[in-house]
Amino acid sequence: MPETPSDLTVVLQRLERIEAELAAAKAELARKDQIIAALQQRLFGSKSERLDPGQLDLMFEEALLGKPEPLPDQPAGSEEAPVDARAKRNRRTKAELYPRNLRVQIVAELVPEEVQAEPDAYREIEPEHHDELEVKRGELYWRRTVRRKFVSVADRSQPPMIEPAPLPTVPGTLIGACLAAQIVADKYVDFLPHYRQSARFRRLYGAELSRQTINRWTHAVAAHLEPIGEAIKAELTEAGVLQIDETPIDYLCPGHGRTKTGYYWVYLDPQRGTVYYDWQLSRGHECLGEILGIDKGSGTARFSGTIQCDGYAAYTTFVSRYGPIKLTACLAHIRRKFLEAWKEAPETVLPILLAIQRLYEIEAQLRQSQAPPEWRRSFRLAHSRPIVGELKAAIIEKRSSHLPRSLMGEALDYALAQWERFEAYLWDGRLEIDNNLVENAIRPTKLGLKNHLFIGGAEAGAASALLYTLVANCKAVGIDPEWYLAEAIRRLRPGTTREEIAGLTPARLAPVLRAERLAGESAVDQAAAA
Repeated sequence: MPETPSDLTVVLQRLERIEAELAAAKAELARKDQIIAALQQRLFGSKSERLDPGQLDLMFEEALLGKPEPLPDQPAGSEEAPVDARAKRNRRTKAELYPRNLRVQIVAELVPEEVQAEPDAYREIEPEHHDELEVKRGELYWRRTVRRKFVSVADRSQPPMIEPAPLPTVPGTLIGACLAAQIVADKYVDFLPHYRQSARFRRLYGAELSRQTINRWTHAVAAHLEPIGEAIKAELTEAGVLQIDETPIDYLCPGHGRTKTGYYWVYLDPQRGTVYYDWQLSRGHECLGEILGIDKGSGTARFSGTIQCDGYAAYTTFVSRYGPIKLTACLAHIRRKFLEAWKEAPETVLPILLAIQRLYEIEAQLRQSQAPPEWRRSFRLAHSRPIVGELKAAIIEKRSSHLPRSLMGEALDYALAQWERFEAYLWDGRLEIDNNLVENAIRPTKLGLKNHLFIGGAEAGAASALLYTLVANCKAVGIDPEWYLAEAIRRLRPGTTREEIAGLTPARLAPVLRAERLAGESAVDQAAAA
């Protein structure tokens, strides 16, 4: 029976409605895809190791996540938003916004005119004060040692008598310890290139110090402090666990018309925080032998502990040739592979990332409690080991569903290849879950590259590596690098013994400097009281 015009109208209307609903559904799916991409970038990227459930609530609607559970102190039927007690607790008062541990200089004491006219008619009570934060510009000056010269009155034929000139603080230069420390800290702590330092000397002090002069002084400081770098290397090789990573740095290569690429190999002891930068012109496994050492008699590495690193083949090659060294993996590198595959298979990646996040939450608890290695091992075996087992099972299950050459397939293969090495952190409380500590130590080199795109030459790499080493170790022990550098330069003199040099590393000199400062402040307070 043929359809009537009214039936066709109904069908067309229904078709239009279905097409509109389909378009709306596609738009909603596209919106949710964007939300998932934002979730990956903002919550699982390098900016954070943790996933805040509150952020999920903001990015996904209640229909996706479900209605959040009420807080313990909030009635179940209450619709009022709870007060964010943590935000309220962290809110600082006006007095806390500015430093209060500074010297106070009283410039005036204001007395009302009425009180000045009749002082006996008033009794003074608690005063008030008005403060303004001020700064006193530093001074560039010559520190002069006068060598008085004498001639014999009785015998004019005798040569003049004069004391020998003191040795320069930094050999081959005319700079004092404080200026040398400032130049190094400006570049390697505050990332101020030498040409900007030169302009600042001209602006602040009217002193013409060229970029070439400042660069030459910096190299002289590095050469002067090189024995301390060797002492830090000796401290490092005594560790039982090392984290190692490498990063490329361009350097000028005259005659080639372009820059070449060298590498900072960074070694870190996660237990003591000792850091060492080693400059190399290649990324081959032979570079590891420069620090880990190779015994020529046995043909094995002198370092026999555990190395935590990424999956770069140089580490495996070195260990296979010069062991015995145990290699362990880094969960952060495993996670990055899955992040790269996010757009390709978000439904597979999300559960894996959530499981990894649970592992990081456990590590955050251990870090906050400052648990010793044995306690960390026991806690990980009880709480992290089941999650690691579930995560491995999920990765194995998903492996057959993705092509080997796809991003997801590569991420799954990388994880499985590294898994045995990764699981070692469960059984050794000295190990970290990832290599982020050494990667954080590398970060200053990348911040510096934003201000100076390359270093001056192959020989400059070794000097920069040494100065980065000293600065990183100062940060590890919580001492101001500029203060430390000035004291180390001043105390490192010709004839200093090897034992005395070992006492000048940041880890060993920092407590001495703090004790001396406290003693000096106490002496000043006692003198003022007297």
